[in-house]
Amino acid sequence: MLLGSRNFHVKYVGTIFAACGIYPNVPQITAWTGNNIGGSTKRGVGMAMQVGIGNLGGVMSAFMFLSKDSPGFKKGHGILIGLLTMSIVLSTGMSVYWRRENARRDRLFKKPEDYTNEERFAEREKGDAASFFRYTV
Repeated sequence: MLLGSRNFHVKYVGTIFAACGIYPNVPQITAWTGNNIGGSTKRGVGMAMQVGIGNLGGVMSAFMFLSKDSPGFKKGHGILIGLLTMSIVLSTGMSVYWRRENARRDRLFKKPEDYTNEERFAEREKGDAASFFRYTV
């Protein structure tokens, strides 16, 4: 809608749809990152990297939406479409990988709920490599 129309009313509705689709993903991806990294230090660094890299979008947009490209901003919208496509491919790939890894761990180890507190405590330093750890998909 933003890229294909010259009508400002259509563009405004497209902006609303884009915001409704993009902004809810921020807490979702942050939770997904936090749930799938084991160990407090590794989780803290991973989440900081995720938020930090995510905030680079503001810096990138300053160089993607240049006044010389107005009013259509085809270059900026094209880059965003590419980045969103990359995000979909990476998210799908990680989901497939984590499902397979969970199935592999289910075959090799007992179910996470069958571990005692003592067994969990013994593997606490392994983080997401612990035998009871399962990824959230």
